[in-house]
Amino acid sequence: MPLISEPSRHATRLHVRLTTAVKAELLRRAAETGLPMSALARQLLEIGLRSPAARLDDDHQLVALCALVAAEQALLAVASVLPDGDRRVAELASRAAVAADERLTTFRDAER
Repeated sequence: MPLISEPSRHATRLHVRLTTAVKAELLRRAAETGLPMSALARQLLEIGLRSPAARLDDDHQLVALCALVAAEQALLAVASVLPDGDRRVAELASRAAVAADERLTTFRDAER
């Protein structure tokens, strides 16, 4: 089985945003291997998706991502109707992170 799947007529184009560091590393590895950046990215995705560790928490990760998107959407909706909503959201971001961490600790403690 080839490491990189051949594109099919049913292939889906996916647009992703990469951090500067990830893009630089991807470019470095592409230059090192002589592969186009898109081919290397597909190869790395396939390797990651085939690894047992990637499959362990797929469902939990998907649920967490969905919850995060829903929370962000609700936050943006609330910010859009409040006076100075964007400023307040920015001011409260660090408190929200601390509160989320405390909530996670509560759930982890309850599991023990």
